[in-house]
Amino acid sequence: MLVLGVGLLVHAFMGLISPETGWQTVRTGGSTDPTCAGDFTFLYESASRTEANGVTNFYTDACQRAYRLFHSDQEVEGEVNIYTINRHPNEALEVDPGLYAAFSAIVESGRRELYLGPVYERYDDLFYCQDDAQLVDFDPRLSDEVREEYAGILAYANDPRAISLELLDGNRVRLNVSEAYLSWAAEEEITRFIDFAWMKNAFVADYLAEELAAGGYTRGTLSSYDGFSRNMDDRGGDYSYPLYHRHGDTVLSLADLHYDGPMSLVRMREYPLGGLDAQQYYTLKTGEVRTLYLDTADALCKSAIDTLVCYSREKGCAQLLLEMIPVYIADEFREDAIPALAREGIQSIYCQDGVVWYTDPDAVLENVFNRDDMRYTAKQIVLS
Repeated sequence: MLVLGVGLLVHAFMGLISPETGWQTVRTGGSTDPTCAGDFTFLYESASRTEANGVTNFYTDACQRAYRLFHSDQEVEGEVNIYTINRHPNEALEVDPGLYAAFSAIVESGRRELYLGPVYERYDDLFYCQDDAQLVDFDPRLSDEVREEYAGILAYANDPRAISLELLDGNRVRLNVSEAYLSWAAEEEITRFIDFAWMKNAFVADYLAEELAAGGYTRGTLSSYDGFSRNMDDRGGDYSYPLYHRHGDTVLSLADLHYDGPMSLVRMREYPLGGLDAQQYYTLKTGEVRTLYLDTADALCKSAIDTLVCYSREKGCAQLLLEMIPVYIADEFREDAIPALAREGIQSIYCQDGVVWYTDPDAVLENVFNRDDMRYTAKQIVLS
């Protein structure tokens, strides 16, 4: 069982970003429509009560629309969302420009995580298990039968001839699914061919940030519980972003990264931080943790290092994540991949052997964890 280190609960409560004082947490309005706002903390500095009401109403509408667009389990009347696309394979469908942008990013990256929908659906049940013994029905590490089941899915999911999302003109997309896959899926009662799953909030964070910016609401920071943050404030104020590290069974408040916005930040971690993480993390009695960071090669969850934080001024959360996935979801951590990210404008921070390594020459790290029995130092990776 993980023990939360000093200061962790405070940072987690603040939504993983702590701006200067005087800001307000924007909460969605009184509408009963479903919303994604529960996954996010939105902090905003309003100049007047009128602006405060305006940003609240705008944010409420944006969160409700993002929920409808990225939903994979529910049909929404008058909306083409993930659910709709899954149930209309081989049909050209017009989607919202924000959803089209999300599809464009992942298709252009060449990554195949989007097509692991059937495996993600099975893993969803794993996180509802109440006892380790129940994992055998869902965990390929514990069951050869489950491993074979997932291998059958992967044979289709990793084959562009079996399934691919095609980008068409006019914000239209077509989910191309082969007759062989459709026939097999019908036998296996599979209907969720694609799903952003654990990646969803990276794309939602970008969607919300772009919508807010278009509405003129830029004096704010937005962060999700699962590690995706967008700072839209271009006034040059000082921001502090907490860094964590798992040391044995303890999660430490490792240091604070100071920066000025705008900025996109993504944190990938192998351990839970708060209550909502029950949806994506399961800790066994042995201390092992199961996550949704699935390798497309074998459907095994993998974390090459306990925590990796990447950030960029130019790229959004989705772009960051798609570049991070092959570095993080791997059997081992390749340090040589970090300078490669930096050369693409992606700065990284990670901890190994008591050293907090970072690539950004302008990074300011404060409050680096230091106790008599445990000392950490911060060192910059100098690019050649």
